[in-house]
Amino acid sequence: MRIVWLKLPRQFFLTVLSLVFLAPASLGWGWGGDPIALSLPSGLDELVAPLPPPALPVSPIEPMAEEWPFQAEPLAEPPLVLDDPLLEDPRTEALGLAARLDRPLAPPYPLVVNERVESLIEMFSSERGRERFALYLARSGRYLGMIQEILRTRGLPEELAYTALIESGFSPRAVSRAGAHGLWQFMEATARRYGLVVDRWVDERLDPVKSTVAAAQYLQDLFQQFGHWFLAQAAYNAGEARVARAIQRANTTDFWSLTRTRHLRTETKLFVPSILAATVIAQDPGRYGFEVEYHEPLAFDEGTVPKPMDFETIASLAGVSVEKLRELNPALKSGVTPLPGPYRIRLPEGSGARFERALTSLPADGIAEWGLHRVRQGQGLRQIAKLYQIPPERLAEVNRLRNWRLRQGTELLVPLSRRVEEKRPPVELARAPRKEAPGAVHVVRRGETLWGIASRYRMEVKTLARLNGLESDEVLYPGDRLRVLAD
Repeated sequence: MRIVWLKLPRQFFLTVLSLVFLAPASLGWGWGGDPIALSLPSGLDELVAPLPPPALPVSPIEPMAEEWPFQAEPLAEPPLVLDDPLLEDPRTEALGLAARLDRPLAPPYPLVVNERVESLIEMFSSERGRERFALYLARSGRYLGMIQEILRTRGLPEELAYTALIESGFSPRAVSRAGAHGLWQFMEATARRYGLVVDRWVDERLDPVKSTVAAAQYLQDLFQQFGHWFLAQAAYNAGEARVARAIQRANTTDFWSLTRTRHLRTETKLFVPSILAATVIAQDPGRYGFEVEYHEPLAFDEGTVPKPMDFETIASLAGVSVEKLRELNPALKSGVTPLPGPYRIRLPEGSGARFERALTSLPADGIAEWGLHRVRQGQGLRQIAKLYQIPPERLAEVNRLRNWRLRQGTELLVPLSRRVEEKRPPVELARAPRKEAPGAVHVVRRGETLWGIASRYRMEVKTLARLNGLESDEVLYPGDRLRVLAD
């Protein structure tokens, strides 16, 4: 379908945008923190025409026109005091800050306001879009300060923080239909490329701090590649290769010119102006009729967990709820800190000292250790749960198992406390009896079954199973040692 911009009455344009942005989440994005490829309703391609070239900003940090009186927020750094008249130029002072940061300071973010951005501002503040957008503004109170601080330490424009508003609505648990996760909607491959751990038990895309560090580095790399923040954000949405091809085919590096071609998807064409519109509203929400009750800023203590530990134990030591731990540590999907340890865990503000004291006072064997169990042929979840004395439902929850059918070789996170190990020998001898019984030991050979061994020793199957702590239908393996009744 030919994608160009509408040259229609504003109300019609807003109606189309509302269909694209405010659809129910079940239909795609729905502005519920679940971005997927956006597309215009079919049949509109005959009704559209290119938009006139956008107005250029007077200055990247100055207002576009009198009706948009934006003020660039000052850098959160003390002024650089040197006996140099050049410091009257704020850009020179910014470069001095960059020198202190030991990295080049990126150019300011150009806050362009053109017809497309104005239309999105109107849509976000409309009756239909207001409630959802107000929720995103409220969430920003929790994460915006942290994000802007990370951007500042890298010498990046703070306005980049509003990329997360469009990506996820500032929701660390947002998941897209395409599989992107978190505040910054990383796909697995990109997340790993930027140092985030993504496996069955840990997903650092859901960690608001670590994912922000990764996103800042990614945006910085994209800016170095494309030379403009709009192109960097477009590449963040569409991928570097797609934007590079669009530039090559259109023979232009101007983002607004690219939006008048067929070389970018509609989603990407809307992505950058949506960020601009969100930035405009967020900097002065009252002007657009928003009364926002911002969430409390993210604040926490940290504690060092020396070895893998479950949330229940940590919560007990810190005197906090498991729910609060999950909220502060969304990356720990299993509810257990990662192997092999140590790990810095986030704790509710004010509970860190108590946790450290309680941890120090514990005896060496006072914490249940966790490790990995490799599933052997024929082993089921109930059998393994019984082996490690953990409810099968809990074992499935920790390992995020959708069903209880296990493949041979699958690794499961299991508790390995010394207390449990004293009650049972190691895994290799797990089928030995739980209590002493008179008789001899039979070493299982290939092909042998409980029924066959019981018949050989003139025992009932249930007696042999009970004597060895097994189920009557237990699968045996060569080398297993079974207690039997001697003649």
